[in-house]
Amino acid sequence: MQHIALTSFDKERCRPFFDRLTEYFQEHHHSEQQDAEAYEELLYRIRRPYTPQMLDMIDDWMGLERRDWREETQREVMLSLYAIRYPDTLLIESLTDKARSDIRRLSAYLHFTHHTYAIWDEDSRRGLVKLGIDIPPTEVAEPFVYGAYVTAIELLKDVAPFTCFLEHDVPRQRLFQAALAAYGRE
Repeated sequence: MQHIALTSFDKERCRPFFDRLTEYFQEHHHSEQQDAEAYEELLYRIRRPYTPQMLDMIDDWMGLERRDWREETQREVMLSLYAIRYPDTLLIESLTDKARSDIRRLSAYLHFTHHTYAIWDEDSRRGLVKLGIDIPPTEVAEPFVYGAYVTAIELLKDVAPFTCFLEHDVPRQRLFQAALAAYGRE
């Protein structure tokens, strides 16, 4: 399913996005809502062994409500963070409904624990759609949809001109995801 959408990828359609990628990144990542300093601090504060307090820090940065999870659900998610390996998203399917109920939350946990997964963001998804990469909207952590999102951002990284790669203290997935969010809002 993913490879069919990506085989019709039009690099020329992306040129305006690539030309302004650094501006888009700055606009989104350094906005008041994103708190770039706290984001960059979290990159270094979230490390093994993961704790519920670390998940709380991610939730706080994301502006998410406190988790309403039983201890078993929390343990399940924390163990999955050790088991899931980039770029695999299929293990998400094995999580219970409660653990999969919020794609933004789970993708943020994956991002801060691995630094390779992109944070799910509706504006970023719309940015991909504007580039001709149709990723359906979702609220739950659907492994195939999130996998397509991760793969699409990886594809953009692969085809982007070298001028898109800033010297910055953020993973490249964040660079592209943040730029796509600003582009998707435009």
